[in-house]
Formats: sequence, C-alpha cells, structure tokens
Amino acid sequence: MNKKIIRSNRAPRSRSMGPNVRQVIPSAARDIDPFVFLDHFGPFEKRPESGGVPPHPHAGIATITYLFEGSNRHQDSLGNDCIIHAGDIGWMQSGKGIVHAEGMNEGRTSPEVIHGLQFWISLPAKDKFAEPDFFFYPSEELPSFTPGESSVKVLCGSLQGYTSPVKSLSPAYMFEVKMPALQTIEIPVKTGDTCGLYLISGGVTTQDQKLIPTSMTEFDREGEGVTIHADMDSHFVLFGGTPLDEPIVAYASYVMNSEAQLQQVISDYRAGKMGTVQL
Repeated sequence: MNKKIIRSNRAPRSRSMGPNVRQVIPSAARDIDPFVFLDHFGPFEKRPESGGVPPHPHAGIATITYLFEGSNRHQDSLGNDCIIHAGDIGWMQSGKGIVHAEGMNEGRTSPEVIHGLQFWISLPAKDKFAEPDFFFYPSEELPSFTPGESSVKVLCGSLQGYTSPVKSLSPAYMFEVKMPALQTIEIPVKTGDTCGLYLISGGVTTQDQKLIPTSMTEFDREGEGVTIHADMDSHFVLFGGTPLDEPIVAYASYVMNSEAQLQQVISDYRAGKMGTVQL
C-alpha cells in the first residue's frame, strides 16, 4: 500500500530572504520530521560584487547545503573553509553551537548562476548539545543509479542497495530524482517514516494528484512507499525519516527542545562560546 497524500501546497516567496528564495518548510509544510526547515534558492545570477550571508549562529540542528547549479563558499568558527559545488553536500552539525558564513569573499570575476536547497534537520534530544562539526561530501562520493530512464542520487540514507556516506545523527533519507516524461518510478519508504516530495521543476502525478513546480507534498506515515509518474521531464527531492516526535522550541537559527535550552544557546552565543568566523 502506498503512502497517501496529506496535503500539497506551493512554497511562497521568502519574506526575509527576498524574491529569489522560496520558504518550503515551515511555510508550505510545517515539518517533515526530523526536517524542520527547507529553503529553495534560485536560480539567480550571483555577480562578482554580490555579498553572501554574513556570520550567524546555529544550534540544535544539522544544516545541509545542496546545489543544482553554481558554487558556494562555506566558512565556520571551527576553521573550516571550502567551496561547495553543484552536486556536493555541505553538512554542518551545529550541536551546542557554531557560527558560519556562506558565500562571503568569494573573489568572483564573472557572474555565476546559483540554484539549490538548504535543509535543517532537528538533532535528537540526546544530541542537542553534541560537539559541532562540518562534513564535506563531493558529488562523486554520493551513489546514484538509473531505474529505467530515470536517475536517482542517494544524498542521505539507503535505497535499492545504494547507501550514502553521509552520517546523520537523526535517522533521515534524502533522494534526488530526475525523470524524463512518461516514466514511472516506485520508491519504497518504511511504514512509520515521514515522507515529503518537493518538486523543483516539471510536473508529476502521484495518488491521482498532479503536482506543480515549487509544491511541497506531505504523505501519511502509513504505507510502504510512493509511486511517481512524470507527466513531463521532472526534477524533485524525496526526503523524510524516522520521526523524532520531540518538542520543538525554535528562535531564529536555533532549534531546541525546551525554553531553558534555547536560553542557554542564546547566552552561549552572546558570551562568544560558539567562536567567530575569520573572513
């Protein structure tokens, strides 16, 4: 039995980040536990004089940057400094707190189109104050396979015997799928796990419902997978995991389990305990 659609909504433009960003979670869907945030940015042209996102803190989550086009510089208070290119994953485990900057001082000499996603995954209660860390996974280390004429890239978790090297403290999966028109794919998802489909481009049908680009579709936890038919050439991500079902107390870029924890990380940041980024 396939998972049934609970709701499907188009992601609105972000009020805080401008017209080039759509806030998918929590605007089009409240969450896809353990995922608590998803932004879709671009495609837009990043010019040499364009600024990035200056240093800011995170705690209680893992942040994941995945690009379809372009590149982005990651810098953090642990001293990590790397360029994330299309197809790579930048996975930052914020734990008890870290400061990072994105796209700053890239030294560009020509414009570049940038397009991608940023996810936040809530860390389990036992790992909310884990040591912060950053992991870089180049595209060639992420497994992919071709069921029929479609292609599937396993960004996190396992599918059809292919396992991503990404180590997530929260039990999660992320699959990038590209399908030519008129193809159909069945993707197993364990009963009890959450499941969300974000359609980047094209048009697909599932559960007799047609989905449009930039729509976020949430499925029931019951059922053992989803069947997707491409009405035209389509590109989407399917993601979810074993739900934490833990309380969420969030403020800005902190996602904790209690008000006391939230006040603790705010205090730690103000006291300089999360460090600084050397730009």
